[in-house]
Amino acid sequence: MYNVYSFPDIKAVIYHEDIGQCSLHESGLGKITVSAAGDLSSHTTTADGYVIVNRLKSTNGTITLEVPQGSVADWFLRKWARWARSLQNPSRIALGVLTIQDTVGGNTISATGVSLQKAPDRVFDRTAGNIAYTFLAATISES
Repeated sequence: MYNVYSFPDIKAVIYHEDIGQCSLHESGLGKITVSAAGDLSSHTTTADGYVIVNRLKSTNGTITLEVPQGSVADWFLRKWARWARSLQNPSRIALGVLTIQDTVGGNTISATGVSLQKAPDRVFDRTAGNIAYTFLAATISES
């Protein structure tokens, strides 16, 4: 038996109610990195050497989207960054939803409470490169 992985079979959609929706897989997507922020377990060792296993609940994390400079995805994410920077009301933050689906492997990652961590670094070079957008997610789940 064998498994198949194919990046073209990854479907990623990001949505925000004030900015809109972008199908990243159709708009220029270079790379996606999903990282958990917290541990799922830890150990506590007592004075006599007994180890207690602690189960921790952590669902938040970061998602980094690398997209080609000048692509439709870059344009959409830049629009999100401009929107987040222009907020005058600190009680209103840019929260969105990101769904990543592996249509061959059958896995789906859903991220909610998604906000842009910071505006991306801009690189000006002879050729276009990838721009990295890092998002914080309050909840990341996989099914």
